[in-house]
Amino acid sequence: MTHSAIRKSALCLVFALLALPAVSAARAEQNSARHAHKIQKKLARFPAGSYVDIDLRNGSESLGSLGALTDSTFQINDADNNKSETFAYSDVARVRGGRSYIGEGSENGRHRLHLIPIAITAAAAAAGIATYEALR
Repeated sequence: MTHSAIRKSALCLVFALLALPAVSAARAEQNSARHAHKIQKKLARFPAGSYVDIDLRNGSESLGSLGALTDSTFQINDADNNKSETFAYSDVARVRGGRSYIGEGSENGRHRLHLIPIAITAAAAAAGIATYEALR
């Protein structure tokens, strides 16, 4: 190999190594834009006022009713303090549909008190049927 061929090869290698971070950054930006579009489409399926549970990329979470959607952001009325918060689609890691949220301590598994009226009604119906059968 000649001296100029070695120089050309080294120069090509240097340019390739310099271009590598730019390609990686472009690919990461493309993936981020794709993820943001996916989140936007998922949120668009929920009607306004629906309760949603949002996991953010910074590790925090927001739960509340869905407000206005724009091209790059959306709003949630926080369930705990009823304040409107605006988030960018790119800041969201995951979206889940939520159930009615009344406040702190109303998460799933804590609504057992609604079974008491059902049990009382069932017991009253059974007593009524037993009384009817006994008098017949």
